[in-house]
Amino acid sequence: FYKVLALARTASAEEIKIAYHRALIAHHPDKNTSRQVTIHIATIKEAYEVLSSPALRAMYDGKLQQKTGALGPRPAQSVSLEDFEEDPIDETVWTYPCRCGANYRITENDMDSNVHLIGCSGCSELVWVGFELAKSD
Repeated sequence: FYKVLALARTASAEEIKIAYHRALIAHHPDKNTSRQVTIHIATIKEAYEVLSSPALRAMYDGKLQQKTGALGPRPAQSVSLEDFEEDPIDETVWTYPCRCGANYRITENDMDSNVHLIGCSGCSELVWVGFELAKSD
């Protein structure tokens, strides 16, 4: 997906958005007059959807790391789930403030899926969330 949008793995949310629009124009059938090999618009949209979502991007980067054996995204810090605040409206969601002013968000589904690496909703920063799943007898 990084190659589809011509991005570095360290790209910010704003860079991803700009690259997405640039790729849509460059590969649009009506705009591409060179008739060179193009990337299908659905692939560009999927790349944007994954890379623009901090949670999906973290999972995608983890899969890339497993395939290549290379180092993947490194969390800025480790944070205990106890430091997160439970959402007063949705008791299956917890948030933690990021230094950019936005929040990290973890859900029960994330924890059930054993997802510890969580992205910020406002920047490309990641944290590793420490928690243990309760054992059911």
